[in-house]
Amino acid sequence: MKNIILHFILFLALLSLFLTTFYFFGKKTWYPYYEKIYIEKDIKPLPPKECKPCIECPELPTPEKLTSNQKLKHHLADANFIIYPKKLTLIGLKHEQQLEVWGEHHGKQIYITTYPFTAFSGRLGPKFREGDRQIPEGIYGIGYLNPNSKFYLSININYPNAFDKRMAKKEKRSNLGSAIMIHGSDVTIGCIPIGDDNIEELYHLVEKVGIQNTKVILAPIDFRYREVKIGKSKHPWVKELYKEITKEMKAYQNDNKS
Repeated sequence: MKNIILHFILFLALLSLFLTTFYFFGKKTWYPYYEKIYIEKDIKPLPPKECKPCIECPELPTPEKLTSNQKLKHHLADANFIIYPKKLTLIGLKHEQQLEVWGEHHGKQIYITTYPFTAFSGRLGPKFREGDRQIPEGIYGIGYLNPNSKFYLSININYPNAFDKRMAKKEKRSNLGSAIMIHGSDVTIGCIPIGDDNIEELYHLVEKVGIQNTKVILAPIDFRYREVKIGKSKHPWVKELYKEITKEMKAYQNDNKS
């Protein structure tokens, strides 16, 4: 009986090794079938570039007609995700005005896509109080999804977090602000707008992965490629915060970014 169990465990280990190897190194074999079954079934092939809509064929599909769900499938497929990631990380870069999306697969962080900010307010540096127009900086979770946002759709960032509250208490600050969102449209007073099409795509992804499985890192600059020098400040804890953000971002390395 023990030999049967040992042989079964060995079989599962070898099968797992084979499937993992095939997944990463056999893409040329499995991807065409995956594309036909998973993507092409709801995406019509695009016409040649020289082909233009006319009376005989007024409904030629164009890239602009792809739905948010179809675009999302392309992003996931390009990142080698056959199914939705189990965990998600959103990295908001204030100086670069970009929101990166990363998914986790077998403990490895894989880059999926980037959404540009459509507007920006405030300046580099943490958020201190209500009405300062600042995008927060730190490591956060998702509070909730709002399908009835006045900015089309929105995703709530759970600012202030425990660190924000602790530093505020230490400095005797109150009224820290709230309702920091990633949303549609192209206006902001401290939130992160990424446009209606992109928020629809991201909203669907976060909804599928789960808000409890989504992390948000908000940084003043891309600490993976840049450094920020902090002189004398009445907020010495900012240096500690930036070290923590830098450490957190090390796991997210995009080879396509220089």
